[in-house]
Amino acid sequence: MRRTTTTMTTMTFLLAASTLAACNWTKFDDLADETWVNSTGKPDVKSADWGVAITRGADTGDSGASGTLAIIGAGPGTYSELKYNESGSSHFENTSLALAAQGIMTVDSPTIWLSSPASSEVALVTTGNAGSIVVANGTHLLSVRQLFTTNTSLESSATIGTTPDAATYMQPAEFPGLPGITPTPQPIVAVADVVMGTIINLPSNTKQPACKLADGSNQMQIRALGATPGAGGTDDVLVWNGKDGRLLRYDGSVFNGCLPPPAPQPQPQFQPDLADKPALLPGKGSQILSIDDSRVLLAGHTDSGDSLLQVFATDTLKPIGNPVTTAGLRQAAILAIGATSYVVAGYPTALVDTTVSGQVLIYRIGATGLETAQVASLYDAQPEGNQSFGRSVAVMPYRGKSVIAVAADNEVFVYFQAKLEDGSALYDETRQVK
Repeated sequence: MRRTTTTMTTMTFLLAASTLAACNWTKFDDLADETWVNSTGKPDVKSADWGVAITRGADTGDSGASGTLAIIGAGPGTYSELKYNESGSSHFENTSLALAAQGIMTVDSPTIWLSSPASSEVALVTTGNAGSIVVANGTHLLSVRQLFTTNTSLESSATIGTTPDAATYMQPAEFPGLPGITPTPQPIVAVADVVMGTIINLPSNTKQPACKLADGSNQMQIRALGATPGAGGTDDVLVWNGKDGRLLRYDGSVFNGCLPPPAPQPQPQFQPDLADKPALLPGKGSQILSIDDSRVLLAGHTDSGDSLLQVFATDTLKPIGNPVTTAGLRQAAILAIGATSYVVAGYPTALVDTTVSGQVLIYRIGATGLETAQVASLYDAQPEGNQSFGRSVAVMPYRGKSVIAVAADNEVFVYFQAKLEDGSALYDETRQVK
């Protein structure tokens, strides 16, 4: 690849059909000779490690709209928006913003960087400002939402400033005390065994909801949160317990105003059979990703590098199909192409030609679960050591379609066209090519 970490964008177009036919659609070596992938390097920001986390930015839903990536840098923390026009070229929207101005002096690792399923909002969940979430509304404006305040009656291991363990967006019902006002999906955050809300516009001196979850006599250590449609227009909350590995489901209504002890602690809706639990005790940075209203993907890893990808049913909490246990998973995303869904999974320490440079593997999700053999892989044909390709992945809405975005060491790649290993199209050209 042979690129520096200074500001740089590489995008050219092939001039002859014969050259186009020679393209390898899964690997790249000299991007000056390829048209299907865009590479953008670190802008002029103070981040020592730009692109530690990426997620999709604003999506207008307009088929002619361009795409946006929201990008976090670390050391010190920065927020950037990378905009892609109809021809696939990229530019930075305004200047990168320092998170220190929001009271965030460092970015936690692993980085929890979320995008709302129903709006252009993105949210960084981190330690700072006595425990806070930094949100952006798609117009490059940052604001801080307090997660929780000191509550000595809440008997838990959650303390002010504690690094969060997991987060998700969920659809709450009406705001407590504000009848008739139903918000868009809001982020909720887990610290140890406690889940806290981030409800906005609460009356003065009103504490945010905080629920200490319980699972009978079993210990709780929340390592991943997810949401699935529940009753009454609210989402139920899925929890992946790092103590025993079980996937649990809690009634979403409790997250609209859970009371501190000695009120009853919320229990899961039912106890899944231990034989059905995921075959992994998840660590921080594990994910529960929605596939549709009835299925989720568990994407988990441990500090030692063990990994798991597996589909689960949200009603029975039973596994669907076999797991993928390729070691080194860092992050995953769901890509929907028509009626078919795929898992885009990043393995940033994977070997490519004996070099630790990283790769992205793509798996198809079928009716019987995850296909255990990848249908495509993305990597650098001239790998560089510690390139960390795949340390963060995202699916970006672009001109009415979805494309794959991959973060590496101070570099972000967007695939505007991709093919499967059998030569068929994963998705065809998404840009407006003149």
